[in-house]
Amino acid sequence: MADNVLWIVTDDQMRSTLRSMNRTWKRLVRKGVHFRQGYSAMPLCGPARASILTSRYPHNHGCDTNMTHQPFVARGLDQDTAATRMKAAGYSTGYFGKYMNGIAQDPTYVAPGWDRWVTLLDGMIDDPRVNVDGTVRRVASQRKFDAFAARRLRRFIRRNEDTGPWFAVFSPTAPHGPYTPSPEHADDFDGEPWDPPAFNEADMSDKPAKLRDLPKQDRRRMRKIHEGKLEELQDVDDQVEKVLDVLRRTRQLRRTWIFFVSDNGFLLGEHRLFSKSQPYEEAAGVPFVVRGPGVAPRTVDALVSQVDLMPTTLDIAGLDPDAGRELDGRSMLGPLRSGEWSSWRRRLIIENTHLDWSLLREGSHAYIEHQRTGEFELYDLERDPHQLTSLGDADVSDWARKTSELTQTQGRALRRFEQ
Repeated sequence: MADNVLWIVTDDQMRSTLRSMNRTWKRLVRKGVHFRQGYSAMPLCGPARASILTSRYPHNHGCDTNMTHQPFVARGLDQDTAATRMKAAGYSTGYFGKYMNGIAQDPTYVAPGWDRWVTLLDGMIDDPRVNVDGTVRRVASQRKFDAFAARRLRRFIRRNEDTGPWFAVFSPTAPHGPYTPSPEHADDFDGEPWDPPAFNEADMSDKPAKLRDLPKQDRRRMRKIHEGKLEELQDVDDQVEKVLDVLRRTRQLRRTWIFFVSDNGFLLGEHRLFSKSQPYEEAAGVPFVVRGPGVAPRTVDALVSQVDLMPTTLDIAGLDPDAGRELDGRSMLGPLRSGEWSSWRRRLIIENTHLDWSLLREGSHAYIEHQRTGEFELYDLERDPHQLTSLGDADVSDWARKTSELTQTQGRALRRFEQ
């Protein structure tokens, strides 16, 4: 029987928080490939999710604000996704969790390609509504929804034990605010310190002009939010363990590929910023883990992106990822199995087409180009991992050329520029 595929996509999770998830660390990270340099295609929930589902960068899918659902459907992007292709290949499919912002305006919508559909209708925090296969229901709270969605996922896994391969997404709302961890974990990180080196950066003169006069963030508030994220992630950790237990009990774990990522990271006072959407490691970087059959555990520094999930999944199913439409991402399947990443991409683009910046990662360097103002930043992350001192006197013409190439192309042409 062909292998199953499960994507776990958290919400607003920084790379640094992955280590706090002990069960996930033990059962996914230590048994799979942990990517230290995983990135969001665009560090904002809606556009990132559009990129995950279609393997298109934002400059190609055109959904650049957080109200993503309406333009995503209007442009027909929902007609060709990982789900539609896997469904056409004979896989049972199920989506369980947060989808895209704006879907509350279309409450009975079920995206093409999904056999099971359990999604939260955003904008209803006090009275959360859920779309279950096109029927609107209510749950007790937004946080209760994550457990509800996880139960439906486990039921889906059990029902497909003997019926053929499946593809599923589990997308909890955690650790997105408001921070309401379960009573079991509400005090797990009380008093956890928060003092990252870039917090309230003292000298902002190397940053873009619009950031230089930012007020300092309140450390107590940032610490409290960090605490909330860590505590909510313990609830996600519990759900991940339950899903893995079901896979093991139904004898499916050894033939299931599991991808763990987030839509974006988050800045909690680093460079005086309280946001995602920005071109710094804390926001653009995401946790990125893959466990699968025949994959030897290791940690690697290969540059990987959310746009790589769809082509890798299609490759697992024996499909040509570029059949019908060339994808922006590339399949990780060969390197995951062989452990050989020397022929992998040399450079990677991350972008925000709404705020007009692009981030080019290559080697140890991060080049940030602000198209609207013509400003740039260049950091050597090996010497300056917290991006405190931009190399402002550097010749960046080559960096600018590579950035332009990657942000104006798609498909195979884009992938050639990555080499």
